[in-house]
Amino acid sequence: MTVEKLSGMSNTQIAEYLTDFKETEVFRRSDPTESGLAQTLEKCVEADPQKFTDNLLPFQGVRALYQSSLLRGFQDAWRDKKDFDWVVLLEFIHQILLSEQFWSEKYEDGLNCRNWVFAAAADLISDRTQDDTHAFDAQLLPLAEKILLILAEKTEPSVFTPTDSSLDALSSDKGKVFSAMVNYALRFACLNDVELEFRWSHSIRANFTKRLDRNVESSLEFSYTLGFYLLDLLSLDERWVVGNINSIFSQQNEDHWQAAFSGCLLSSRYPHMNLYVWLKANGHYRKALNTNFADKEVQGRLVRHICTGWIEDRETLDDKTSLIYQLIHSGNPNLLAGMVYFFSRRADNLSDKVKVKVMPAWRALFEVLSQHSNEVAYQNVLVSLSGWLGLIDKIDAEVLAWVKLSIKYVDRTPQPVNLESFIQALLKNASKTPEEVGEIYLGIPKNVLSRLWPGMPEITQTVKILYSRQHQETADAICNRFGEIGLDFLKELYQEYQR
Repeated sequence: MTVEKLSGMSNTQIAEYLTDFKETEVFRRSDPTESGLAQTLEKCVEADPQKFTDNLLPFQGVRALYQSSLLRGFQDAWRDKKDFDWVVLLEFIHQILLSEQFWSEKYEDGLNCRNWVFAAAADLISDRTQDDTHAFDAQLLPLAEKILLILAEKTEPSVFTPTDSSLDALSSDKGKVFSAMVNYALRFACLNDVELEFRWSHSIRANFTKRLDRNVESSLEFSYTLGFYLLDLLSLDERWVVGNINSIFSQQNEDHWQAAFSGCLLSSRYPHMNLYVWLKANGHYRKALNTNFADKEVQGRLVRHICTGWIEDRETLDDKTSLIYQLIHSGNPNLLAGMVYFFSRRADNLSDKVKVKVMPAWRALFEVLSQHSNEVAYQNVLVSLSGWLGLIDKIDAEVLAWVKLSIKYVDRTPQPVNLESFIQALLKNASKTPEEVGEIYLGIPKNVLSRLWPGMPEITQTVKILYSRQHQETADAICNRFGEIGLDFLKELYQEYQR
C-alpha cells in the first residue's frame, strides 16, 4: 500500500483497511507488513493532518500500533509547521485512553504498543507546549492535563539503571511523560502569569509530590527528570523544591539519588548558586565526590560545579570542610584531571575572577600530585597541569619547579599536554623570564622534542630571544639537543651566534 493509495481513501476506509489487514503466514521480503503499513499511515497524516482531524472517530477502534503511528504523523506535521485542529486531536487521545478496547488489546509479540501511544501523546504535548511561536492555547490546558495524569499512572517504566545515559532516561516512554508534564507546567505558568505561592497547576504539583515517595513511583526516570528539570521546577515553586530537596535527592536509595543528581548535574553547564548552596548544605555534593558515577560526563560536571562555587567565593582552599578542598584531596585522579581541564579550557578567555584562582589552585594540586608522582594516573594529571603555563603572566621560581617536575613525565603518558600550546606559552614568557624558559626547554625529554614540528616558528623565535638576552649557553644547548635527534632547523641560528 502506497502513501498515494492510502491517502486517496476516506478516513473510514483507511480505518477499515487497517483493521482488516493481516500479514501473510509465510513471509517473503516483498510482502507488506504491519510495521510498513504503520509507517505509510504516518506519512499520510504528516502530508495532510487536517484531513485526519476532520474525522478521527474511525481510528478509535484501530490497534495501538496504528494509533501510535497516527500520533507520530501529527507530530511530524506540527514540526513541519502545518496546522490542524488540536482540540479534536486531544479529545481523540483522551477518548483512546478511556477506551476499554485500548486497554484490553493483547500483544503476543512482546511489543507493548500501548506505551508507544503514551510516548507519542507525551511528545505531542511537549512539542506544543515548548513552541513559543505557536503558544499552547489556554482552552487546551485542562484536556492536556487530564491526558498527562493518565499517562503518568499508566505508562510502564523502562529497564533503566544509573549506568545508562541521560538520553536513555529522557527518551524512555516514562521519561517522555514526565518531561511533558514539566513542559506543560511551564506553559501553564506562562498562561497564568499571576503572583501566586506556586505557578504550576495544583494537580501536577500534587502528582509530583505523591511520586516523591519511591514506594509510589519506583521508576528511575522520575528521579532523573526531577534532577534534570530542577531549575524549571524552582522557577515554578521554590518552596516546593527547597522543602523537598532531600526527597528529590533521596540518600536512602542510592540508585534514585544517583539518577536525580546525575540529571541535576547534566542539565546545566554551571550551577545555580542558590541550588548549589542548598545542595551543599544537605550534603549532596559531598556525597557526589565519593560516588563512582558510571557516566564520566557527570563526574566532569561535578568538578565544574565545585570549581565554579570556588570562583564565586562559596568555597575556600584552606577550609578542610569546603568542597574545593575535599575535591583536591579526594584521592581520585579523575576528579583532579577534571579540575585541570576546567581551567585549561578557559585559556583563551580568562576572566580576572578566574585568573586570580590559577596560582592557588596550581599550588594546591601540585602539592597533592607530587606526593604521588610515582603513580601513572597522577603523572598523567601532572603532565596536563603543565598546560596551565599559558594561564599565568610570569614564570617564577615556584612555577618553574612545578613545570620541570611535570614535563619529566610527558613522554610516559598516553595523552600528553598540547605541545603546540605549551611551546607558545614558553614564547610568551621568553622575554620576561628567559632563564626559566631555557631551563624548561632543557628539561623536555628528547623523544618529546622529536614530536615537535621542526618548522614551528615559536621554537626559533624563543631561542633567538635567549640569544639576544645573553643566555647563549642555554640557547646553544637547546640547538644541540634538537641537532642530536636529527632536527637541524636551528642550525643556521646557532651558527649565526658562534661568530
